[in-house]
Amino acid sequence: MAVKKHELVHDNRNQLDLTALEQYIQLMNEQPHYLPPPNELVKNCQDIVKCLARASGNEEQLWQLLQSVEVYLHRVVNTVHPSVRHEIVTAILDKFYSYISDPQSDACPATSVVLIVLDESDNEATLSAARWLVQQGENGPAGAGLRASLSCLYRWMYEWHGTPALGDWILAFVKALEENERFDILIEVSVDNLSRIFLAMDAPVTLRQSVADVIFHILASLRESTEALDRISPHVGHVLVNLAADSGQWSRQLLQNVVDILSATIDRLLDSLKGDSQDLFRAKYADVILCLERHMASRDCRYLKLSPWRARNVCLTSMNANAPMRKVGLLNLGNTCYMNSVLQALLVTRQFSTHVVLRMTAVPYWSKMGILFAKMMHSISTKLNPDEFFAVMKPPFFSRNNQHDSSEFLGYLFELLQSYEHGSDRNFDYSRPAVLNRNRAIAHTANPQASNSSDNEPGEQSSNRRSLSPRPGSSGGGSSSSGQKRSSIDIERLPPKKRIRYEAAFLRRDSYIDSMFGGVLLTRVECIECRSSSLSRDVFRDLQLAFPEKPEGWQFNVQNLLEFYCSKERLSGDNQYECRDCGGLRDAERSVLIETTPKYLILVLKNFKFEPKLQVQTKLMHTMYYNHTVTLPAVRSQADHSVYILYAAVIHTGTTLDSGHYYTMAKDNEQWHMYNDDVVSVTDESELNGLNRASTPYILFYKRTDVEEGTAPSLEELPPRLQESVMVHNKHYVETIQKRRLTCP
Repeated sequence: MAVKKHELVHDNRNQLDLTALEQYIQLMNEQPHYLPPPNELVKNCQDIVKCLARASGNEEQLWQLLQSVEVYLHRVVNTVHPSVRHEIVTAILDKFYSYISDPQSDACPATSVVLIVLDESDNEATLSAARWLVQQGENGPAGAGLRASLSCLYRWMYEWHGTPALGDWILAFVKALEENERFDILIEVSVDNLSRIFLAMDAPVTLRQSVADVIFHILASLRESTEALDRISPHVGHVLVNLAADSGQWSRQLLQNVVDILSATIDRLLDSLKGDSQDLFRAKYADVILCLERHMASRDCRYLKLSPWRARNVCLTSMNANAPMRKVGLLNLGNTCYMNSVLQALLVTRQFSTHVVLRMTAVPYWSKMGILFAKMMHSISTKLNPDEFFAVMKPPFFSRNNQHDSSEFLGYLFELLQSYEHGSDRNFDYSRPAVLNRNRAIAHTANPQASNSSDNEPGEQSSNRRSLSPRPGSSGGGSSSSGQKRSSIDIERLPPKKRIRYEAAFLRRDSYIDSMFGGVLLTRVECIECRSSSLSRDVFRDLQLAFPEKPEGWQFNVQNLLEFYCSKERLSGDNQYECRDCGGLRDAERSVLIETTPKYLILVLKNFKFEPKLQVQTKLMHTMYYNHTVTLPAVRSQADHSVYILYAAVIHTGTTLDSGHYYTMAKDNEQWHMYNDDVVSVTDESELNGLNRASTPYILFYKRTDVEEGTAPSLEELPPRLQESVMVHNKHYVETIQKRRLTCP
């Protein structure tokens, strides 16, 4: 058939054949049951974009052609086989971006008609496509392609009115730039185009709601920019008069928004000045202020809820830029909230997660975590499926559909990662069971204070060196956490001498896990009779804090529990101390201090006790205050490194350990979020102390005050392997969104 071989674009790049395009589209629309083969169809759709980009003419001259193109593209994306559909949409968007991102292309606004392939009613699909293109542009030099793209879109917005979806697309593109914190580009390009954008309100009758949304979004976001005010101040009086002259509801709405945003801009800029500077400002913008005073500002404009670009840009000057503001949730794969909650807390442990994605991409198990972390940092979707990570990293004694303990998972994860810190991921066989250091099992020890086994070689690790965050009350873990600082399993028969005896334990210098989360406990046991003492040192990665016996209604706090943990404890009765000096069991006192403080302090609150009648671990629902800052009881030499600030908490909701739900509250870039599996929402730290009784923080993450952190690495900073993984993931997400939309009835 002749149609199949029709050339839309001649070999001569300077010669355009819009007539050929029009004939081709007309022939195709006259044959509604025929479409070219997939490979030819993809090429022809790209040629359509190419022809439109190089076209000339106004909306009236191109109207007939554009209507035909819309009909044809709409038919294509709604009738082709799903296996071809995403390829066509991707090819169209790729070609579209190649023109708008080229500063020399001067693409015709008619090109925007190809956006018909995106469903304008599906905001998420439009935003995901914009995110993907912004991410493509991040690979260019200094964001040149992104600047050109935004400038081109702004130009189309005030020159062209023939594409209804254009305003929605521009707003999505702006939001995608915001999410990637490209405020330098947003401010520079928006200010350059602000005069013409603002003057679009001179003709309110032809102004679409979507375009108005873009204008007000820009004005509100630039309300801290004096330069932006300079650009529009000559036009404010003229625009306000025109809007006030029209008694229509639409013009009244536009007028109110302009007055509200500009009044807020004047107030904000004035508040930043003092004395004579304020007088000079009022004199400079006297005409604008007078125009605004003729109208009543409501101070209730929804656009003023947007954060100013400059304010957010300034707060990032001391940090690493380009980290997405978007927070990504993790799908629950069947009671896997215990895992999701821990991973969200580790992600905002920035020194740790940054090390994972930048330094450990060729290390077994670490590389799997790096891929997941990279996607959590730079995914354009808002939720991820962690199935690949879970399949490799879950403890062998965990099952998918049963509720498990988040602290036990965290302990296993640390042990697994440390065991493979110095391995190679090349040809690694993940189908074989993981082998932990010295083939030791995960110890279900309720406390990290057991002394070292005597058969360990110097410098080697002992199975009792650290707490592995076991399930409270599980085998070997003691029963009730109430009133018992350290369960009897910890009480070793330390063989003292007349003088102080030392037992050494050391952090592994070659272990990144120990360097981040490891600390050293100094335990002293003193015989009451002869006053001989023993000192032992034990490495810990978390401290498990029990609750002392207190009257009903007593309010506990984290600092008190830490002090209780380290306070003197009487060893008597069944827990008597075997004193070799005295030649038998004697009463003794044991106390603990922190000899080496960790960078990141993990506290596990022993909120559970075993209920014999019910045969379950029930929850202790004490009244509790969760301190923002805590101080570790440490030896004198560590006094300057013993203050910590809370940045994350894993919360358990429910009444027993074998049921309920885990979620996380965590702070990143000074903003707290709640990570409830795949649902992420903004929250405030104060919410931590306002939870209902059944929702109790279980694992608390504190950062030492001298630890400096930046934001997540940008996509360009990631190793090539992770960049490719993220790009493939994001492209697949866009394709999935398109498939879902186009297969819906």
